[in-house]
Amino acid sequence: MRPVAPHFAALTDLIASPGPGNILADKNQNKDAMESEIGWEARSRHVRAASTIGLVVGLVFSVFNVLTDGQMVLGLIELSAVLFLVLPAAWLSRTPNRVGLAETLMLLSAVVIFAALIVFGGVEGTGLYWVYALPFLAFFLKGQRQGWMISLAFLVLVTVYFLAGGPLLDWTYHYTPVAGTHFVLSMGFYTLVAAAFNHVRSRYQAQLALDKAQAEAASVAKSRFLAAASHDLRQPAHALGLFVARLSDLPNDAPTRELIAGVDASVRALQEMLDAFFDYSRLDTPAMEVRLTTFPVSQLFDLLRTSFEAMAAAKGLRLRIRPSPLWLRSDPVLLHRVLLNLVSNAVQNTSHGTVLVTCRAGFGHTQVHLEVRDSGVGIAPEHHDKVFQEFYQVSNPQRDRAKGLGLGLSLVQRACNRLNHPLTLRSSPGCGTRLSVLVPIEPIPPAALAPTLAGPTVQADMAGLHVLLIEDDALGGVALAALLQGWGCKVTRAVDAQEAVALVLSQAQPPNFVLSDYRLPGTHHGVQAIRQVRDLLGHEVPACVISADTDAAVRLQVQAAGLVLLQKPVRPAKLRSLLRHAVLASAGDIETD
Repeated sequence: MRPVAPHFAALTDLIASPGPGNILADKNQNKDAMESEIGWEARSRHVRAASTIGLVVGLVFSVFNVLTDGQMVLGLIELSAVLFLVLPAAWLSRTPNRVGLAETLMLLSAVVIFAALIVFGGVEGTGLYWVYALPFLAFFLKGQRQGWMISLAFLVLVTVYFLAGGPLLDWTYHYTPVAGTHFVLSMGFYTLVAAAFNHVRSRYQAQLALDKAQAEAASVAKSRFLAAASHDLRQPAHALGLFVARLSDLPNDAPTRELIAGVDASVRALQEMLDAFFDYSRLDTPAMEVRLTTFPVSQLFDLLRTSFEAMAAAKGLRLRIRPSPLWLRSDPVLLHRVLLNLVSNAVQNTSHGTVLVTCRAGFGHTQVHLEVRDSGVGIAPEHHDKVFQEFYQVSNPQRDRAKGLGLGLSLVQRACNRLNHPLTLRSSPGCGTRLSVLVPIEPIPPAALAPTLAGPTVQADMAGLHVLLIEDDALGGVALAALLQGWGCKVTRAVDAQEAVALVLSQAQPPNFVLSDYRLPGTHHGVQAIRQVRDLLGHEVPACVISADTDAAVRLQVQAAGLVLLQKPVRPAKLRSLLRHAVLASAGDIETD
């Protein structure tokens, strides 16, 4: 028998219900580099703003002074400072390791221009007000310590000039002693004002930094709580869903079936709320990783049909999913969650008619519109923006929990923003709703275009399928084993990798499928347990990992092993679809050997 893994691994990560990634993972990775980048960006903005103002004002005044009688020399000095100091500063501020040089050039241009104003008599006119800007600029660009050094140095030089230098030079403007003294005193006063202003600004920045640190610490604590809560809450919800699914498969009278249906609806609502809650937390963090791959849209549509066909039929709706041969470039797990929310909303809010899912080529045939349309009551224009807000529901002012939490469209919008897939809404009362996601197209891979040999038709019957179940959670193990046995499977149960290997060695019939929890007692996790069983059997027996763990590293590790990850609470329909696919793949390999 040939290995069946190539057939079975095609559904990796697409058939699984995407659980929230670890919102703590990589939280502190490259933190210093990020803070450095943010600091550079702030400094760069400061210099660009100052240089832009300096360019405009300097050019205007330099041209004005050049054209004014007796002020040509001053105007030429100003023009030279603008062209050879301010303009290069604006250019250099765009390069991270040259922001400091750009700041120095800006200050040097201010010193040159203001010194020229003093030397050529500008401080007895309107130029007086410009010179006072120097200490503010020094503190603004260089901070408290260097701002003090630059401002005091300029003040000392100016004082020396007025007391000794200026009166000795015939070509400079000669001030009266009163004017010189007033200027020096005023310059000292404005230096103190600039220092005080910058000190207050620094204190506010320090307080903001402290508040930010406290907010980040609170966010980390919340994230740690959500990560733990996600795992712990999913375990009993997973077991409860499996018990109800098994109970519904048993023969029951009408009242009991009605009771089971109510319990099943409640369990589904609980599971959907858990998914929405933890998905919302996941998308709210920048640490969430988006993994772009190429995949056919038909795989997403097949999963949607499996998930909602029965639900739509139960409401008397027609669920139409038009097939498409196109391939997409996106994160399949995140995009699947987007479509799940859109179709779920459409089915839930449509009382009669049709829910249509299509893939329509966009302009230039480089993108496609994944559209979900319904014939529901529609949404009034004044609600179009509000429906994407958290917990907002147009037709649920009483907060009926049976209608969800109101997070679905908010999750959709956040996910589309992370994927950079534009989302549009068109709806009006009485005309239904159309939601469209714009996704890039990828060329169809040559392997997908190659002809395939027609194989024998295999009935997807799981009767007699031998499943090795590795699960240490008592309730979850009992519930899952009972569900599998109800489908006709033979179940061998182990609690860890060591026991699983021992059971395989002791039994005559090898397992046809291995289903393992990720967290197991002992030194081996679920992926390692599956590898040990495969090594023992000598072929890649179909396998799947289930987990209530929200750590993104778990998902990556399972994907790297070529396995499917089903996030707890596991939907019985998805597990059944997975097993059927494994039966078909295995039977196809047997027939072609």
